[in-house]
Amino acid sequence: MTRVRLFSIIAASGAGGAEQVFATLLQGLDPARYEVVVACHGEGSMTATYARHAVQVTNLDLVRLRPHTVRHLAALMRDARCDLVHTHLWTADVLGGLAAHLAGVGAWVSSVAGAYFLPFDVTGARRVRRLAMSRLYRSIYRGCDRVIAPSHYVANDLRTRPGIGVPEGRIEVIENGVDMDGLERVAHRGVSGSGDRWGAGAPRVAVVANFFPIKGHRYLLEAVPAVLQSFPDARFVLAGDGPTRPEMLRRARELRVDARVTFPGEISDALDLMRASDLVVLPSLSEGLPITLVEAMALGRPVVATRVGGIPEVADDGVTATLVPPHNASALASAMVGVLGDTELAERLARAGRARARKHFSASRMVQRTDAVYQGLVGGTT
Repeated sequence: MTRVRLFSIIAASGAGGAEQVFATLLQGLDPARYEVVVACHGEGSMTATYARHAVQVTNLDLVRLRPHTVRHLAALMRDARCDLVHTHLWTADVLGGLAAHLAGVGAWVSSVAGAYFLPFDVTGARRVRRLAMSRLYRSIYRGCDRVIAPSHYVANDLRTRPGIGVPEGRIEVIENGVDMDGLERVAHRGVSGSGDRWGAGAPRVAVVANFFPIKGHRYLLEAVPAVLQSFPDARFVLAGDGPTRPEMLRRARELRVDARVTFPGEISDALDLMRASDLVVLPSLSEGLPITLVEAMALGRPVVATRVGGIPEVADDGVTATLVPPHNASALASAMVGVLGDTELAERLARAGRARARKHFSASRMVQRTDAVYQGLVGGTT
């Protein structure tokens, strides 16, 4: 059997959700059927994981849109004699899509993580620029053979947003999946590392998200004072890194909650942190289908999240999580207090969330459905 030569490109290598989904997909593909070459941005914490499941990993600047990067990628594709290109994250889509065309690759798949370039928390010239970028860059998806959306929300955005208009028949909805066996091992091992930082007795709230405006950390911090009125000993750990982290550190000091809020940066044991928490919170302003939400539910943790993007496709309000409006610190605080103060509610949400995550969002399901997309495009290769 001739293996499919797959060239996978991702414009990141840190500890974000897209990187985790990418690594999970690489791990799940059958090496007897796929020969995988990877190009990724930089040499972040996930690079070694990529290398374990690829015959070659090349580190490039995949964030800046430069013509010589397109030429370099095209040369790598020709050298690999690839049958199929799969791009992840929007700059990889632009660079990789152009390179695939230049190299004459027969099929191109893009995985779109979310509704990119929505003008959240920006005004004036920045808002105009973001809307223009939406039209300019996302129009490239109309050239894909298949676009994989992690939720129906993202699929609808791809179909209907002005300047994008991907044809219905080219879109596949494949929900992000997680390694359920690995999560089960985490659920049964002793607390260590980040999970051990809490101390005893105090209510523990975890937020695992890189620091970008769209992740809504601002509203979480503004909700903390109200939570502390009901639970003065509560502790909050906001794990992740990114451009807005310094601003959020300052905001915590301004709100005088910095003694109760910890910012550990990027951590390698986020699953332990969530497992040891009493509540996991996602205050996002938009999401495609957040992997942290799936992981928290699969670990049996109660969740409070915003009712945005693909989140309602994962969590049912009042059944598997508590959902609140975005941009609303008051609603976020009330929901956190409600779950922390009601053990029966927290346990019910956790049980139902775990069952739903394990049934619908496994890595094996995601890999099988992605494999079907690949085979539909290049099945004659094998």
